[in-house]
Amino acid sequence: MSSDGSVNAVIGGGPLNVARSIGRLGGDARFVSGVSSDAFGSFVRAALADSNVELALDTARGEPTTLAVVELNDLGPRYHFHLNETAAFALDERETTGAVHAMSHLAAMYFGTLGLLVEPMASLGEALIMNCASETLAVIDPNCRPSAVRDHDAYRSRVARLSARADVVKVSTEDLDYLYPGRTALEGGREILQLGATCVLITDGAAPVTAMTNEFEVSVAVAPTTIVDTVGAGDALVGGFMTWWTGHDLSSERLHEASLLEEAVSAAIEISRLTCQRAGAQPPRRDEVADLDGWRWL
Repeated sequence: MSSDGSVNAVIGGGPLNVARSIGRLGGDARFVSGVSSDAFGSFVRAALADSNVELALDTARGEPTTLAVVELNDLGPRYHFHLNETAAFALDERETTGAVHAMSHLAAMYFGTLGLLVEPMASLGEALIMNCASETLAVIDPNCRPSAVRDHDAYRSRVARLSARADVVKVSTEDLDYLYPGRTALEGGREILQLGATCVLITDGAAPVTAMTNEFEVSVAVAPTTIVDTVGAGDALVGGFMTWWTGHDLSSERLHEASLLEEAVSAAIEISRLTCQRAGAQPPRRDEVADLDGWRWL
């Protein structure tokens, strides 16, 4: 919903945006989620196919599609959610676990956003991350939506448990304000590292992205960008980072190399910037970025 009162329906959601970013950049992306048999579900399937993303669970569900109403104004997006008894989160444990285990070796696994809140996906997703292979890059993005949280202590505890396993935790300064009230962003990032995370990526709108490990902090500038729509910008950054890291066949141990981490974040920022230049959380495709410095390897 725009400030002029117009209403536009777009495909979105953090995990879907991340998957589409990876698929469009040429990565092998598989999306684990329930998808409804309703009209919106058809749009979701078409969007995934258009972005070269495989739907891991291909059975159409009878529950309605999950909806987020986003109000766009000068203060930034404001979110309202329709979550309970919707298709995205209504996963069957046996079917989901079987689908994930049937995949060939996973270079990376992502879990985040509203999936951390709604059962049974929340518990099932947590179990998949906690039990994934040590060589699988575990990426967490809480992308906190306080208005959707019903049990704040339980939510923060889940984020903490996941952070302890994560190789990469991506958080915005707004996320850190919610998770660690009264702390600075850097203090919040250090708290996540103390939990056990290998690397924390902190975004702050147009300000530099900070990459932190227990050994160093790297600040990566964001070039000036003509903003059309910021929805999905953080998801595109995560998808870009995962594509770059796995595309170079890098292990989680190499997150401790400052120069390499800075290079990966710089490349990911370019994907986020391009996404902001178009409406509707539409990440760029491989042929659109192949001439950029961080993506010539494609």
